[in-house]
Amino acid sequence: MSGNTQRPANPDTPTTRPAISSPPPWRNTQIGRRKKKAKFRKNRKLAAATMKNGIGTRGLALEDAIDVVLLAVRSGMMAWNRPPHGLLAPPPGCLKSSHVSPNERLSPRPVEMPPPVVNDWRGPAMYERFFDLDDLPFRLTPDPKYLYLSEKHREAYAHLLYGLTEGSGFVAVTGEIGTGKTTLVRALLRESPEDVSVAYVFNPVLTATELLQTINAEFGLPSRSSNKKELVSILNEFLLARKAEGGRAVVIVDEAQNLDPMVLEELRLLSNLETETDKLLQIILLGQPELRGILERPELRQLAQRIDLRWHLEPLDREETHAYVRHRLTVAGGDPNLFEPRALDVIHDHSGGVPRLINVLGHRALLVAYTRGLRRITPTEVSLAAIELEQGRVPLYGRSTTWLVRLGASAAVAIAAGVVAFMLVAPLADHQGDAAKDTVRPPAEKVAAKEHPREQRSAAKTSRERKKKGAVKTASKAARAATATAGAALTHRAPLVRLDDLLPRSPEFESAVGAISRLVELWSGRPLTPAERTLDTLDMQVIGARRSLRYTPLVMPLELLERLDLPAVVELKGKEGLTRFVLLEKLGPARARLVLDRTVEVAREDLVRHWGGRVHILWRDAMRISVPLSPGNRGPAVLALQRLLQEAGLLGEQPTGVYDHTTREAVQALQKAHGISPSGAANALTQIALYASLKRFARPSLVESSAG
Repeated sequence: MSGNTQRPANPDTPTTRPAISSPPPWRNTQIGRRKKKAKFRKNRKLAAATMKNGIGTRGLALEDAIDVVLLAVRSGMMAWNRPPHGLLAPPPGCLKSSHVSPNERLSPRPVEMPPPVVNDWRGPAMYERFFDLDDLPFRLTPDPKYLYLSEKHREAYAHLLYGLTEGSGFVAVTGEIGTGKTTLVRALLRESPEDVSVAYVFNPVLTATELLQTINAEFGLPSRSSNKKELVSILNEFLLARKAEGGRAVVIVDEAQNLDPMVLEELRLLSNLETETDKLLQIILLGQPELRGILERPELRQLAQRIDLRWHLEPLDREETHAYVRHRLTVAGGDPNLFEPRALDVIHDHSGGVPRLINVLGHRALLVAYTRGLRRITPTEVSLAAIELEQGRVPLYGRSTTWLVRLGASAAVAIAAGVVAFMLVAPLADHQGDAAKDTVRPPAEKVAAKEHPREQRSAAKTSRERKKKGAVKTASKAARAATATAGAALTHRAPLVRLDDLLPRSPEFESAVGAISRLVELWSGRPLTPAERTLDTLDMQVIGARRSLRYTPLVMPLELLERLDLPAVVELKGKEGLTRFVLLEKLGPARARLVLDRTVEVAREDLVRHWGGRVHILWRDAMRISVPLSPGNRGPAVLALQRLLQEAGLLGEQPTGVYDHTTREAVQALQKAHGISPSGAANALTQIALYASLKRFARPSLVESSAG
């Protein structure tokens, strides 16, 4: 196709590939050219490095290729977050090696592209049409039409319905953030009988007077007065009138854990409004788990005694998470099997079964798949979505991101930036002098490919196969070398290595393979298999599961890892943002042993200087607690936790299987002893600390023994 070929003026005109968007208005202006040149100059070195890696454009017109990159960037994604065919390879058919002259336009690539995005980069057009959806299935607003009633939600709904129609006192429903309390309430209000008047208080950070004003306003009563007695009198008259008409009045307070104790006391006094036989006002409290602790305070015991029904809303289990996602996709008019079953497992692992986090992760996973042109969501897309959310400081429940996916994302960002730089610099090469031309000149083998395409393609295929096999062999050798030289104790005689010298010289992938392989060997007695040492299979979560080990990534100081006494793959930071994944195998007062593509000993103070904070832990959940636990939970997992706490001397009472106040205090004591934030919830870090405090569970040790 010639360089003068124009894009069809009519967007409805059929083309081999739909247009991504109109060219930016600044592209052909003098000011725009100056801005581009400044940006090109800044990225020239990166572009040159990119060319050495064989990244160019194929199957895309230059302007369209730029639009693809802009689409990925503006939508908050990178289309090459985790290249499926190797860490440094773009997606198939997207951006491959071939030099493009400034005026050359290439034929459209034969793969389907996402539909054009109009105006709003983040609007419904983002992926709705691409996945053939009638609506966005994972909206964060609590839309009752998407209500999914799991067994837990059905029971909570029944409690709320009872409180709305039959109750005569208080009803308290608690649950973690995002478990669906507000959605349940909105569905309840939509289904409420006509004879029930409801005052819904959704901003409880109020004084007692402001609360009365809000309740009166919700019932349509005069609410301007600042006199509490007058406000209560107006409310009482209304309630008596409703009772005479055969109706009921209900006050629902959302986020009730934010209520001041004095305001809670005012609510209790409102419950005193009654006739000789009946209460006039039903009050439903919705809140996070802290509400239960607040209601246990001695000064609120009168209020606690008036609570007829209590219910704690649990997160979804794995099967319910699968059903929840499929339900929302069906309601949105889409394919309920859009997510692969393994992808739904990853969603559950990351979200912990919390519906709001499932929605956040599901929405982002669809965006990732959309920007990569994929019609089905695999575990890779979900993991990439989790990484992006984690980097954007959206707290995920499990945070079970893998080493490889994070590494692939960071490397791909650099690659994508280089691709953009190359595509933008190339058209101006003729205006930058000979030096600029040398910077973007294609390698000799690419020029030869144009002259002898058939022979060159055959040779290139053979070369790629050799490189792939060579990479696996190199990684395997590095892992075996690291494993063979690792001893049981620090030598105290080996020369110390400086991390500033070591990290830049250590190959990124081979270092990670050596670190993970040695960690696996410490736990199971056997290193990674050859099949587990490839880019596509180096997944710590999967590797651990094969050996009955749990994988947990955490952020912590070196001192906490030392108290846990567990070897871990840690992220060390070098100069200019360099990161290496190494195994911290042994730690002493003055030195530490690290395993990467080799085994070395470094000074402890040097380790502290390069400490990145992120650690990747494998651990054995011998009692199979398996899930994070918090106050209000009950069942075999809680019973196992209580038995471990009792064995550790932290729980004096007999295990009951109910996560009560005593269990919470025991967990808090454990957390304080290890320097963990005393939340009272038994999350993965707390469970690791609990196993660490019990000597009967065999495990590798990080801290050097006194004998060493």
